[in-house]
Formats: sequence, C-alpha cells, structure tokens
Amino acid sequence: MKALFAKIGRGIRKAFLPTVVTLTVALTIAHFAWKYSGSNEWELKKDEGGVKVYTLKTPGSTLLKIKADMQVATSLTSAVFLLRGDESTSDDFGGKDFTVVERIETPKLFMACYSAKHPMPPPFRTKEMVVMLNYAQDPATKKVEINVQAAPGRTPPSPNTSRVTHLNNIFRLTPLANGLIDWEITLDVDMGLFYPLANLSMPEYLFNDLSYHKKLVLTEKYQKARLISVEEPGSPPQALTSSLQESL
Repeated sequence: MKALFAKIGRGIRKAFLPTVVTLTVALTIAHFAWKYSGSNEWELKKDEGGVKVYTLKTPGSTLLKIKADMQVATSLTSAVFLLRGDESTSDDFGGKDFTVVERIETPKLFMACYSAKHPMPPPFRTKEMVVMLNYAQDPATKKVEINVQAAPGRTPPSPNTSRVTHLNNIFRLTPLANGLIDWEITLDVDMGLFYPLANLSMPEYLFNDLSYHKKLVLTEKYQKARLISVEEPGSPPQALTSSLQESL
C-alpha cells in the first residue's frame, strides 16, 4: 500500500511541477508584455447617460490612467464646492474622519490639506488619504483646474489603516458658451489593489462617481454654496480686499 501511495505521489509531482513552472513563466511573460505595452493615447471605453470614460496605457506602467467627462447645467461655484472637499460634504462621499489639516482661501487661490479614511471591502484594510489640493481660477475663461496630490508624510499614520502614497488627480471645470459646465476628472492613483483588478474596476468606479456627481451637485447644499475663490462667468471681478480665510 505504501508503495502505491508513493507511486501516486511521484505521479502527481511529475504532473504538478511542470504545470507550475509553465504557468509561472506564462504569467511573467504576460506581466512584462502588459507593462511595456500601450499607445499613450486616450481611448473611449464607455459612453452612457452623458458620461464618457476613457483609459490611457503608458508604456512602463501597469496601472491605467482613467479620465471621465460630462456636461452639467449648474453653477461653477457648486461644482468647485463639490470637488474641493469640505467638512459639510464629506458624508456625501462615504469618507470617515474627514480632517482639515490646513486651509487657505483668497480671491486669487485656494490651498488645503485634508485627511480622510475610506473603508474597503475585505480583505483590504481601510485606506487613509492625506492630500494637498489647490486651484486658481483663470480670470479670462473662468476655468478652474483643481490639482490633488498625495501628501502621505503630512500627518502621522493612523492605526489599522493603509495610506495611499501615489495620487495625482486633476479636476477641470470649464464654463461653456451654452451655460453648461464641462466637468472632467483625470485619475492617476494607486489604491494598493492587484493591478488587473484595479484596471478592471476603476473605469466603472469613475463612471458611477460622475453619474452620482451629476445628481448631487443639483441638491440644495451645493446650489447655495458661495466661495470667495470662484467667480461665475459674467460676474464682476471680486474686490482684492476680500479677507483671508485660514484654519489650522
């Protein structure tokens, strides 16, 4: 009987080991083939409900960059208020423990450092984001470009969380002649997910996110927002003596 089991074991090893080696080689080849592929051009992946989603593959990177665009009938102020982050709006996006580390707002610029925790499904740990955010409105076109970058060293780490260290997102809000706001979001972020999973899930995530923004920005909280750092198209220039707002 022992001889029989030994013979079966040898047979399994003979079949199993070559399979593992072959699979490992195939996965390694596939990984490097994917990593160094890419056109470095935006490609349309989804166009539905007025929201367009694009992906861009850069040679040398395993993660896709994601971009989405839509047009919304709302004020520029309401759109900026939604995207720039605030204590009064953090609950709308599922974040926890939203904290303003630093914030400065004048008629010429806005700069802030925020931290927030984002629960993740098992087996992933809660993600903690610490970001630096800034924008300055173009006085001629009234366009606002919000730049958001990871600042993982800005605050001490929180227990039982995993901090996002790579994030470089851009939100572009452009008033159009027809009264709409062109709303574009570009994501360049590593959430620490296995990259095939991230590449499959992030385009759909951004599509759902913008679809949600499109409805959320029309609610009373955002429509009533007033910001000294944003001028609506056609409005007179704000006085340069507007006060500096800063919280630490």
